[in-house]
Amino acid sequence: MNPNLFVAGVPKAGTTSLFHYLALHPDVFPSSRKEPGYFHPFKIKEMDKNLEAYKKLFVGHSGQQYVIEATPGYFYGGKESAAAINNFSPESRVIIVLRNPVERLFSFYKYKKSLGHIDGKLNFGSYVDKCKNIPDTQPIQKEIYDFWAMIGGNYAPFLSEWYNIFDNRLKVCFFDDMVKDEPKFIGEICKWLDLDKSKIDDSQTKVQNRSMIYRSQVLQRVATSFDRMLSGVWYYLPWLKWPFSGIYNLLNAKPHTEIISDSLRAELNQYYQDDMHKTRDILKERQIENLPDWLTK
Repeated sequence: MNPNLFVAGVPKAGTTSLFHYLALHPDVFPSSRKEPGYFHPFKIKEMDKNLEAYKKLFVGHSGQQYVIEATPGYFYGGKESAAAINNFSPESRVIIVLRNPVERLFSFYKYKKSLGHIDGKLNFGSYVDKCKNIPDTQPIQKEIYDFWAMIGGNYAPFLSEWYNIFDNRLKVCFFDDMVKDEPKFIGEICKWLDLDKSKIDDSQTKVQNRSMIYRSQVLQRVATSFDRMLSGVWYYLPWLKWPFSGIYNLLNAKPHTEIISDSLRAELNQYYQDDMHKTRDILKERQIENLPDWLTK
């Protein structure tokens, strides 16, 4: 069976945790790897040659109502990725989680820094300066992705394109609600999917994919490779990973103490202001009224 439930965006908005939570439901069958990326704008032209490998991620499905995968980068494929998913899996449903674009950008910066994808000597201000070198009209490209993230906080154009294709099969949620009341957040998604929330064991849920700073980048790369190698085990038995993560973080992780300065926050809020107004209008047209503060100011 082809996947019929996609967590399509946005990066650094709790999509990993959401995937794990829904995968705990007995009527949901998860991909053996969380981010297959099959419909990602970086890979969409190679879909035909990657099809068999993609289908293998869902081997073992035994009649569950939903087959889920989560690749938050799909969101930035806009109408191209949305149409490809819809053609591949008609009647599928899509979940998009939005986050305050300033906080999302900061989280993305910390995440990329922890992976060693950007210079460890950069602070957030200098990172933003590098992001500014990319024109706002520049489409997403793999070569510039690490610094395209500032543009990626402009949600409205992509959101319109996803709605145009999926209409009421698209559910937009907010990271703020996940943080504020996680059981309620999951419960509302389950209601939309006609799933019984009580069948999810809340004791097995745990926030996933936190951004950390690591003392040794070499050790982090080794740990990342090990994590990917056992990804199938972690997604079926997420609680098994927790002791390993705890010990590893104790040995190699250190607190991330950097904050966003008031002046830089004000600058970024100004940069995103127009798009936030457009995003709010799109959502209100869809009768989504319970919006987070960053969309109502």
